[in-house]
Amino acid sequence: MKSPDILREVAENLKLTVERLQRIKVLEQKKKEKAIELLNEAAENFLKLSGEVEKDNVEMAEFLRKRSVEIKNNTSDRAIERVGEKEYMGSIKKMNLYSKTAFYDFKPTRLKELRRAYRTFIYGMALYFVLAGLSTRPELAITALILAIPAILSMLSLQRRGYTGLMLAYAVAPIPIIQSAMLVRMFYAVLNSPEAIKKAAEVLGRSESFIVAYSWVVILLSIVDFALLTYGLYSLTKHRHAFL
Repeated sequence: MKSPDILREVAENLKLTVERLQRIKVLEQKKKEKAIELLNEAAENFLKLSGEVEKDNVEMAEFLRKRSVEIKNNTSDRAIERVGEKEYMGSIKKMNLYSKTAFYDFKPTRLKELRRAYRTFIYGMALYFVLAGLSTRPELAITALILAIPAILSMLSLQRRGYTGLMLAYAVAPIPIIQSAMLVRMFYAVLNSPEAIKKAAEVLGRSESFIVAYSWVVILLSIVDFALLTYGLYSLTKHRHAFL
């Protein structure tokens, strides 16, 4: 495979960049220290990855090499003044981010874990919309309609490993998680009240045994939904470096 050698070259380019940074005068000391820290971390990540490559992704490796060469060539007082401090520091931050996301481009096992996390979140959100219809509470159905668009956008972006999708997932998921817990409490209260069961049966025109069975179904689905969304968010957070 060619990728491991190229990745080791990327790491070496970043180490040489750190040596050049030591002689830079146009950057403030704090910025210089931050840049060195980011580059050292990226170099270590690429070096580690070079020994763990499972998929020979030469195209991605060449892209990373090109970016590492650009950063190395731009690490001089004159070059930094030409491109600007903000642009230069931005390129280093991106390189550090690439060193973390690259594990998912060269290791299919990591990508498989990410897809599992994505599917868990998707199943949890899909089940939430089902529960919103089963809840018999109109306000929960309205909330589900409001969350529908950002939830769909989150799913689409996550599939493309977009960072926006991760942020939308963080914004959307808490309400379904809370509402799942509320549904468990609400329907469990119905099961513990013969009067509530009788009243619900009269309103819905169903038998009391149907109300009991219906309540148990909603409770079980709510528990499953709570588990799926909680674990889905945890897994996505665990793989947060996969997103750009």
